[in-house]
Amino acid sequence: MSTDLDDRPVEAPAAHRISLALLASFLGLGLLSVALVGLLRERMVLNWAEGHRDAREIVAQRGLDYLMDERPIAVPQFFAVSAVLFVTVAALIAVLAMFYAHGHHWARVCLTVLLVMTVVATGSGMRVDPPTTFLVLSYLAIALIVALLVAMWHPSTSEHLRATRSRVDRGAV
Repeated sequence: MSTDLDDRPVEAPAAHRISLALLASFLGLGLLSVALVGLLRERMVLNWAEGHRDAREIVAQRGLDYLMDERPIAVPQFFAVSAVLFVTVAALIAVLAMFYAHGHHWARVCLTVLLVMTVVATGSGMRVDPPTTFLVLSYLAIALIVALLVAMWHPSTSEHLRATRSRVDRGAV
């Protein structure tokens, strides 16, 4: 038996609201990373060239400008790849975050899987010795994801999602 009080919208707990703010912060950090990839293009290519024998020889003999302008070998397009990856992941996170914000547990599970995969990919990227700027951003992103997962799976968030589901099942929403 439900009363009118049971059918009122339940305010999301602080942990749930914090997790949504951290998701937005994570997307902001991703956007900053993409912008820096564009701004630090030469440093990215130089860092890549140091790890590839042919590119390293070209830079030593003819210079970085020659490698980037003439492209005697294929040079990775870091900005294009990072921009497309960011737009794709950001769109997925935005859609899942809307469902999560409205109390859908399955969206929290999907976000968790996506965020854990992001940590794995970030860790893999850190192994190839990126420029210091990106190494710092990577550590910051991992710390942000850990905080985000703690807030997403906080007991008060879980209780809120259960209560929302219960209201939906009763037809109160």
